[in-house]
This record gives sequence, structure tokens and C-alpha cells, in this order.
Amino acid sequence: MLFPSMIKKNMSREKNRLSAALIGQRLIESGHLTVEQLDEALQLQRETGLLFGEVCLLKGWISYDQLKGCLPSLRSKLGEKLLALGYITMEQLWLALLEQRNSGERLGEILVDRGWVDRTNLNSVVQKR
Repeated sequence: MLFPSMIKKNMSREKNRLSAALIGQRLIESGHLTVEQLDEALQLQRETGLLFGEVCLLKGWISYDQLKGCLPSLRSKLGEKLLALGYITMEQLWLALLEQRNSGERLGEILVDRGWVDRTNLNSVVQKR
């Protein structure tokens, strides 16, 4: 018998696989990724639990801008705005997003707690959203 939490976890994994396949297809079609890299990234995604785009970025196969161009619109633009304003680095954003995925905390709170963003700057960006 499957418990609701197990069903939800399996559905989430399937959604991530489908999303990765679609992003991978877009990256191949745009000439940013090879089929071999796609296969390797999907394997690494299964082994590490990282998102497909994170694997490709960490391997150095694509740039953030290339990935961003192939992603569906992001749910939250906070990290992107903070990055564009120079308040955080790409590395800080990715580390905070990884932490957010594990902790469920709000992205802005993680960035402030780590000392990477001043609360005043964060509030200013949030109010403009």
C-alpha cells in the first residue's frame, strides 16, 4: 500500500523528469547541448538529486543565460532581480536555491540569514515586485 506522502514524492519525481526532458530538448534544439550531454545530465540528476539545469551549469556545458532562455518562466523573479542589481552573485543564488529546496524557507530570508543581502535592500526589491 502506498502512503499519500509516497505518492506525492513519486509524482514530484515524475514531474521533474518530464521537466528535465523538455528543458533538455529545448537546449538540444537551440544547439547548446548534445545528446550525449543530455544523457549524462539525466543520469547525474538521478544520482545526485540536483535539478537538470543545475547539473548542466555545474558541468560547464551551458551558461545561466542559455538555461534561462530555455526554461519556462520562473515562479519568482526575486533572485534574478537581486542578481541583476549586483546584490548577490550567481553562486550565492544557486546555494540559496539549493538550501531553499531542502529547508522550504523563503529565498529572501536565506539570503539575509547568510549575510549575502542586507534586509533593507531585500525589502526594497520585494516592494517593487
